[in-house]
Amino acid sequence: MDKVAIIVLNYLNYNDTIECVESISVDQYPEKEIVIVDNGSTNDSRERLEEKYRNCEGIHLVFSEQNGGFARGNNLGIRYATVILGCSFVLLVNNDTLFRDPRMITALMEAYEPGVGVLGPRIITADGYEQNPAKYDVIRSKRRQNWHYTRRIIKVQFKQTSYYRILRKINVFRKIRKPKIKHNELALTTVTSLGMVLHGACFMLTRDYFKYYPYLFPETFLYFEEEILTTLTHKVGLAKKFVHITHIFHKEHMSTEVSFSNVKSIRTGYFLQSLKMAKKIYPLDYHVLIKKYFNRYDR
Repeated sequence: MDKVAIIVLNYLNYNDTIECVESISVDQYPEKEIVIVDNGSTNDSRERLEEKYRNCEGIHLVFSEQNGGFARGNNLGIRYATVILGCSFVLLVNNDTLFRDPRMITALMEAYEPGVGVLGPRIITADGYEQNPAKYDVIRSKRRQNWHYTRRIIKVQFKQTSYYRILRKINVFRKIRKPKIKHNELALTTVTSLGMVLHGACFMLTRDYFKYYPYLFPETFLYFEEEILTTLTHKVGLAKKFVHITHIFHKEHMSTEVSFSNVKSIRTGYFLQSLKMAKKIYPLDYHVLIKKYFNRYDR
């Protein structure tokens, strides 16, 4: 039986982290290890987590001296899981998620098949919204994708200008309220696709993924990691698989609100940075990508 590592990334919000870790006891998969990564918290998270889990079997603590963002923080946990613990499958979960299905990891492992690089369960929010799959297909020709990213970057940059804020004040952009869809049709069946995007709140990296990449793409801080992950897997012909027979509960946005006090300008800056990076790497050959962005990163 393959050993699975569950990585929980903490930044400031140790209460959610503890609640998430405690909920993992619901899962009945026998060969699992929990890796908690504190991502350079400036409060008393380290002390709280050490006090709670210092001597707990199967729970490992990794501490970073600085906040490296989502990808680099999780990469510390991936390194520990694969190199130190010898795990060939790694499940990354947001610390504002809760395990509810005793067979979630088992269901994901049973759904795994060669050629699948990433697996994801249903992700259900408090209002019943299905977050997975996030998008079905984001793979386009290099030319079309370049134009797609360029338009999105221009749109985000325009919204940061004083001219846009003036137009907003005089109500030039009237919002059309759309009803929130609570039933994602793609969530009704298991889907395997080369171009699908799985939500970042919970996804499993398989042994096939680690044949090509040692960790997540390390050059973003926050946002857009899911689409970049699809770009990476597509370059090497790996599929993503959504598994509809199991689920995890997502409280949603708790970590972001605690970390950045919900300051929109900060979040927009990170999003724009990630968007530009996604545009930059999309046309690159796999070997160029590895040499330029992965080999220089200290594991």
